[in-house]
Amino acid sequence: MSAPPTGTPVPALPDQVDVVVVGGGPAGASAATWLGRYRRRTLLVDAGEPRNRWVDQVNGIPGLDPIPPDDLQQRLRQGLTRYPHVTRLEGRVVELVGDPDAKDDCRFVATLDDGRQVATRRVVLATGVRDAFPALERFEEHYGADVFHCPSCEGFDARDKPVVVLGWGPHVPAFASELLDWASSVTIVTDGPSPQVSAEQLDACTRLGMDFVTDDPAEELLGTRGSLQGVRLASGRVVAAGMVFFSIAHDADLSLASSLGCEVDAEGVLVADAEGQTTVPGVYAAGDVTHGMQLVAVAIGKGTTAGVACAKSLHGDTTSPESPSSAPDASPLVPADQDDEEPDVTPRA
Repeated sequence: MSAPPTGTPVPALPDQVDVVVVGGGPAGASAATWLGRYRRRTLLVDAGEPRNRWVDQVNGIPGLDPIPPDDLQQRLRQGLTRYPHVTRLEGRVVELVGDPDAKDDCRFVATLDDGRQVATRRVVLATGVRDAFPALERFEEHYGADVFHCPSCEGFDARDKPVVVLGWGPHVPAFASELLDWASSVTIVTDGPSPQVSAEQLDACTRLGMDFVTDDPAEELLGTRGSLQGVRLASGRVVAAGMVFFSIAHDADLSLASSLGCEVDAEGVLVADAEGQTTVPGVYAAGDVTHGMQLVAVAIGKGTTAGVACAKSLHGDTTSPESPSSAPDASPLVPADQDDEEPDVTPRA
């Protein structure tokens, strides 16, 4: 995001916060919500580019099923206004570094795209994933209405329809097989380089009744948005399709995590524990940038977990001048034989 036009008020930012949350999608907004509930001074930096921004509707969120993504984002943002300790800023964090000379436990410095800097005690990374799209005529017209990347998210809407799956990696046969829960037929088109699948995988596709098309890449989607009719291949052949799913590359946005030294595994995903704590103390992660199912409902849960864990990690620490004092360190209250577990201090009825 560029600097606001001349005459546009620039939101004031504190010099220090308790937590900077990077990413304003469901995971980041959820983390910020719970940090707000713990009254931790929080800056949520939102680039406004959620992964699902192109889809017509977001599915599977209890009580909100379905909901347009813009409406969901508006609800998430509106919910944050309840918490005076949370500031949401439209923009980007372009640099995030550890501060070896930190005072008052402000371990990190975040630099925004307008040049301003904020010191912070903790960080929550909810930077998400970037999908690689197939090179296909009329892709943008159909993407989000009848072309998707997530079988779990949109598979229900593929019920009793012929489905085409685009991709060429060794994971594609298993990816395509998920759609057999719903689709009347599944045809895999290796839309790109030579298929990186084994003879055993090809045999399995045949046994499962899935067609496998090689050396004839997809070129065009036929029909209008929401009324897909088929996929035209380079040879001129048309494969009937009521929906198309693709799986080419889904790369986590790890630039900030890498600059902090967070460990990334062989699959290109941030290493984090059950509470979202990465391998760098004070840095948490949530949403699609971590391991697990990449669903909005799951991202909300991961954001909740990381937000609460991050807030509790400040117990006994100095906090922002704009935050109330945090709870004391509870470790002396934990029985000696349970010092490796978090105490359960939930009141019982």
